[in-house]
Amino acid sequence: MSVVLKKAARSRAFLKIGLSGASGSGKTLSALLLAYGMIKEENPKWTDEEIWNKIAVIDTENGSGSLYVGRKIHGVTIGEYNSIDIEPPFTPEKYTDGIDICEDAGLLAIVIDSLSHAWTGEGGLLDQQGAAAKRSGNSYTAWRDITPKHNRLVDRMLQSHLHVIVTTRAKTEYVQEKDGNGKTTVRKIGLAPIFREGLEFEFTTFLEIDSDHTAFGAKDRTGLFDQQSFIIEPKHGRQLQKWRLQAPESTVEKTVAVRKASEVEFDIPALQQKALGLCKLASGVSKEVRDQAVGLVVKHAPQSGGNPLSVTDPEALTNLIKELEEIVPQKGE
Repeated sequence: MSVVLKKAARSRAFLKIGLSGASGSGKTLSALLLAYGMIKEENPKWTDEEIWNKIAVIDTENGSGSLYVGRKIHGVTIGEYNSIDIEPPFTPEKYTDGIDICEDAGLLAIVIDSLSHAWTGEGGLLDQQGAAAKRSGNSYTAWRDITPKHNRLVDRMLQSHLHVIVTTRAKTEYVQEKDGNGKTTVRKIGLAPIFREGLEFEFTTFLEIDSDHTAFGAKDRTGLFDQQSFIIEPKHGRQLQKWRLQAPESTVEKTVAVRKASEVEFDIPALQQKALGLCKLASGVSKEVRDQAVGLVVKHAPQSGGNPLSVTDPEALTNLIKELEEIVPQKGE
């Protein structure tokens, strides 16, 4: 029997936040402030420069977020964050490649601004579906290849080992309202996100932002902002992070933490150069010692071909250096 009954328990999963709003509602700025607050809460001793260095924007909006750099908002100066610019065609693969790059760079939070281009933009999923339907003559079966692409993109965002804040444009509508004096005014409101139906249910928290920059907690698994209205500030990112840190650390997060600790503890290029220097010393001693040194390199990295610069594992490099030092005469010997 492969199905197991167990007690449900909340784990410390990475935050996935969705922001939807009409053009000009402040989605990009709100996302940056949330990302800043999240990282600040977990790393209170970091400088603002260190925090912004751990944030990236996957940008399809022609660098709209960069307009805020240097501007002080809600007590925080928007710093120089990292950016990956995506231009047409807006294929899902460009987004997933961007996430891969951010993870490999050791960042902590990604803002995807905006995801709507992957759906309705030039070369996006709807464009691809239309082209497939035109080729086959069947609009329904054209989704057979498009749906898996959509699912891979959504899954990649949700399974990322980083905090992900996604913005989407919203279908807009104008409504007439009467103010306190009975005067009729026209207001632009945002409706459903421009993406495949049901996206909002994938996130930890999904906020709708209206034209006066007020966010509404449309769906919130944390319970912090559910059905509440507020202007997004860094403190809301801190609240989300605080909620997250109350849960036990997940297995995935422990693995990522160990990897990051290794990156900080070991200077791989420096270790490689030290191993190379010892190998050169071994060559100057005798052919026998040189062969021993090459054998040690191959022992710790069989695919290296005996080249210490091809050894990339920090533990293997450390052990290699220790064993090389045992066969190479040191100064004074």
